[in-house]
Amino acid sequence: MTFQFDSINDFFNMGGYAFFVWASFICTFLCMAGVLIQSLVVSKKIKQGVQKEGARAERIMAARAQRKLKQQAKNKAQDPNNLENSEVIDEPKT
Repeated sequence: MTFQFDSINDFFNMGGYAFFVWASFICTFLCMAGVLIQSLVVSKKIKQGVQKEGARAERIMAARAQRKLKQQAKNKAQDPNNLENSEVIDEPKT
């Protein structure tokens, strides 16, 4: 295997284009690091949003169930045919 450069110093000089070559590597690295960081931040925010929505949905379902139970109890108390709450005296059948 043969190398394109005679020495390590020639490698870092890149044939006189070192500034442009290494600047492009640095820009690329910084852009990729920025994309990675931005992706992690957005992912974290999305996960937090999903957890908040899940908790909100659970609270809504619990409130609806509680409201339904209260409505059923209210309807049961107002129902004239309900024998549990009415004071009906059993009369003998003839």
